[in-house]
Amino acid sequence: MVTALLSLTSARAIGDAIGFGVAAAGGSVGDGLVASRLIEGVARQPEAQGRLMPLAFLFIGLVEALPIIALVLFLVHLIG
Repeated sequence: MVTALLSLTSARAIGDAIGFGVAAAGGSVGDGLVASRLIEGVARQPEAQGRLMPLAFLFIGLVEALPIIALVLFLVHLIG
């Protein structure tokens, strides 16, 4: 009985860790895509840099929200 409960708890923790890892990888890929498109846009139209930079920071912040939310859910699930 105790072994089954320990095994279930371990499996839940491993699943949570894998889910958080996928969320972090998704955030990294998203940040890279936003940055590459920003560089591409500025290279094509250097005068648009003033308009593109705030949008890029906004979208990078939105992309980074996913791993932060996943971390909070991971910690809540780990504790509770």
